[in-house]
Amino acid sequence: MKIDLEAFVYAREKKGDVKRMRKDAKIPGVIYGHKDKPKSIYVHEKEFKKVLEILKKEVVTVDLKIEDKHFPCLIKAVQHNPMTGGLLHIDFQHIMKKEKIKATIPLHILGEAPGIKQGGILDQHLHEVLVKCLPDDLPSYIDVDISKVELNHTIHLKDIKPPNVEFELGLETAVISVTVPKVEKVVAPPVAEEAAVPGEEVKAEEGKEGKEEKPKEEEKAGKDKVAKEPPPRGK
Repeated sequence: MKIDLEAFVYAREKKGDVKRMRKDAKIPGVIYGHKDKPKSIYVHEKEFKKVLEILKKEVVTVDLKIEDKHFPCLIKAVQHNPMTGGLLHIDFQHIMKKEKIKATIPLHILGEAPGIKQGGILDQHLHEVLVKCLPDDLPSYIDVDISKVELNHTIHLKDIKPPNVEFELGLETAVISVTVPKVEKVVAPPVAEEAAVPGEEVKAEEGKEGKEEKPKEEEKAGKDKVAKEPPPRGK
């Protein structure tokens, strides 16, 4: 998509010129490219905000008019005030119609995947993709039709074929998958030790006591045996 926008050259003369420019709803910027000397320019904030609204959904090329000359451009950077969100600066890249350019293009999902009705979940690996092409072939966005994606199937970049556009990523790169939801395994709590059967504990204690008393009985028998032996006779 192409958008017309007018810009104006300016030269900074005094300290604070840029601040005064912003207060007058003029956004400073720069245009560069093709070994040309960068030019300091500004655009009207009201007109540029219209361009920003379109940029939120798709990529555009800008036909920038400066002093009766037209410069096809890409918007390479837009700086905002981190506190207020206000516009601070814009970078325009001058492009040539016969030279291929690189740009990041958003992906738009179309249709409903049959695999979702089969219990699967949609996993979108890419939301945008870097492409290379001539300016006139630059797409605003790329559609991805998922109406035939079954369960456990994937769409790769090789399955998407926008005309006259080259992908900068490998063609085997996954774009969309419909997969089976992962089921978390529930770990059973450890089994508690079985309680002792009533009466067994008593028997065990009795057996223990019987074992302890036996040495006492053997000791008594030994004493009796010593007592019954007659004392030795003198020679």
